[in-house]
Amino acid sequence: MQKVSQEMLEEEAKYLRLCVYGEPGSGKTWFGASAAMDEETAPVLFVEYRAQIASVRSNPEYVKAMEDGRLAIVTLDKYSELDHVYTWAVTGKFPESVMPRPPKTIVIDSLTELQRAEVMRKAGNPVGKFLADVDPPQIQHWGTLLNQFTLLANLFYKLPYHLIFIGLEAVDYGPRVVGQAPTVVGTRLALQGQAQRQFPAYALTVMRMERAPKTLKCFAVGYTQSTKSKTKEQTGCFPEKIGGPTIPKMVKMLREGGYEK
Repeated sequence: MQKVSQEMLEEEAKYLRLCVYGEPGSGKTWFGASAAMDEETAPVLFVEYRAQIASVRSNPEYVKAMEDGRLAIVTLDKYSELDHVYTWAVTGKFPESVMPRPPKTIVIDSLTELQRAEVMRKAGNPVGKFLADVDPPQIQHWGTLLNQFTLLANLFYKLPYHLIFIGLEAVDYGPRVVGQAPTVVGTRLALQGQAQRQFPAYALTVMRMERAPKTLKCFAVGYTQSTKSKTKEQTGCFPEKIGGPTIPKMVKMLREGGYEK
């Protein structure tokens, strides 16, 4: 048994442990890639599976970052390939063909699509199969998936890198009333089964990206009664909302121990 020292706690507190979710177009992928814009958080290993990566590849700043090695994008073909990423990260040995120097930040996008693909695979369906022809997953598939995604969070969030998982959001509605539009009672990370509750437990900060007027983007990092978004903030360093969020901005807040109120 190892006693936890103050030095160990301080070292652990240097790293972002984020889980970010939101509706399509809210800026999640762009936010994750923003780590490439500052030497405190770059280089970045951006691991994507069916993410909306076009917003990154079409941005001149991000294209330049890819060219000079500050941003490396790796595309997964299947969930099991995350084993390779974890091995690279835990050993600190990254293939030069992937990135010339080890990253300071690892982004994994999209968690939602990775789970969806695994559900299809475990039910014996091709990942691209049309929904009407899909064989429904059985209860044992869900149990395996819960264990898989809980282990994923547990292992990756312990790594000595800034770690950001990105996923879509699910919307919960209240009782339907005839003749009235459904009422939104909450939003949450769009994972299936118990994983939607257990996966975020391993993150220190769970954030919901929100669309804002004009070009400003902001997200909630504390539980808000107005939207009932399933978010949390356990570092004590981030305000309830941040306008124009970037990974470097959040690292600065984390290392300075808070923000100006």
